[in-house]
Amino acid sequence: MKNGLVILLLTAAVGGAGCRRASSPQSSEPAAAPPAPAAQPLPQGGTLTPKMEPPTEARVLSSAFSAAARALRPSVVRIDVEIEHPRVADRGDDDEDVPQFWRRFFQFGPGMPDQTPGPQRGTGSGVLMDEHGDIVTNRHVVSGATRVKVTFTDGREFSAKTLGTDAETDVAVIRLDKPPADLVAARLGDSDKLDVGEWVLAVGSPLGLDQTVTAGIVSGLGKVGRHVQMSGGRVRHYIQTDAKINPGNSGGPLVNLSAEVVGINTLINTGPGGAYGFAIPINQVRMVAGSLLKEGRVRYAYLGVLVGDIEGLDPSRKSALPNVDHGVYVSQVTPGGPAAKAGIHAGDVITDIDGQTMAAAGDVIDYVSTRAIGSRVSVGLVRAGKPQKVAVELGELPSVDARAGAPAQKLGLALQTLTPELAQSMGIERGVRGAVVAEVAPGGAAAAAGVREGDVILEVDRQRITTAEEAATALGAPKGGGHLVRIRGASGTRFITLGAD
Repeated sequence: MKNGLVILLLTAAVGGAGCRRASSPQSSEPAAAPPAPAAQPLPQGGTLTPKMEPPTEARVLSSAFSAAARALRPSVVRIDVEIEHPRVADRGDDDEDVPQFWRRFFQFGPGMPDQTPGPQRGTGSGVLMDEHGDIVTNRHVVSGATRVKVTFTDGREFSAKTLGTDAETDVAVIRLDKPPADLVAARLGDSDKLDVGEWVLAVGSPLGLDQTVTAGIVSGLGKVGRHVQMSGGRVRHYIQTDAKINPGNSGGPLVNLSAEVVGINTLINTGPGGAYGFAIPINQVRMVAGSLLKEGRVRYAYLGVLVGDIEGLDPSRKSALPNVDHGVYVSQVTPGGPAAKAGIHAGDVITDIDGQTMAAAGDVIDYVSTRAIGSRVSVGLVRAGKPQKVAVELGELPSVDARAGAPAQKLGLALQTLTPELAQSMGIERGVRGAVVAEVAPGGAAAAAGVREGDVILEVDRQRITTAEEAATALGAPKGGGHLVRIRGASGTRFITLGAD
């Protein structure tokens, strides 16, 4: 995580240093403050600071914090994982810490060898969902884990296995291998009823600690868009909080003062003005977790386009869009996808779907996510200045691995398109395009060439790469001597050679 900026948590400013007398009904004069208690003398001389009486309101709020934290303690767990990914140093470059792609909020333990192959160890948090030992956490906490250990606040440790993960929302469900009979499931709240300014607690296991609690307020609620990005492309709403969150909190609960889980802490944005934590609303987490428990995956409808806001286009491209006063620019169409089959082209501007105005790129994802796989939608668009309607039958969004392509898998790679949202979560400027290396298989050709998780493939054989599909296709093409690949990593940009066989 970047900049460990300090957040000053709000304290209860609901009373003065001592209790005040109520004003007389007959007088408009303010009540006089009581005299400060006298210092207490010590037996051997000197004095002891006076004991102050906190305001009633402060005592009530403090008790509410304590009660909520106490209620959640049996349901919040620490998750320790081992990931069997070797770390290979860049040729001629100094090795650096684990890339941001893997550590967002994921705490990697100290004392690990920097440049020798071996398992990486990390710590995250989770919330017990039911009596069966099912625990919800973030996908990036357990992704690729070969060993998962769960520790409860009473010190008991259990092994666990991953039941399902969803890359689109960064949610995962794991299950204890041998759950005990006395489990205490967390009470889940209703994130739709949250209000800005409401007190919340962030509970988890940051910085190697077993369980900590920080307090703050709900600083903001809203739609994911250009200014706020989440760690999953299908997380469409966010909860923003100033409750202090650190590495290791990822996957832990955001809790209201009724001891109800209202969100799952997932990432933090830092900058010159301060830092805020963001949580996935529990209502969306509940739906995703339910699908993972039932089917082991989550199925999404998709249109098959890469879209962007018109405001974000460069002037030359923007000037080539006559008769367009609103809409979403189609920068790329997935080959063989629903939009391609319906005749939508790159360069089109989507203005509405089923009559609903599309003003921003997130609106397209929002609307398509509410539709069923196989349903037909009417897409209004402008092409070369002329409006038209196109009927599209929505398909099923392929998995991340399927989108990466078989050629990349043969090289020991799992790839993911570097979207603007993913770029921001990785700390990469939004203009960079390419394919992110999500996983590197031990012993594969990619690992031998020094490729790491979090690297971004920018070019293959001097041809620019903008999606995972393009990278997979280029790497799968036969070429004697292998492909020249330009990669951006934690230590800068470098060239490597990858064979297609």
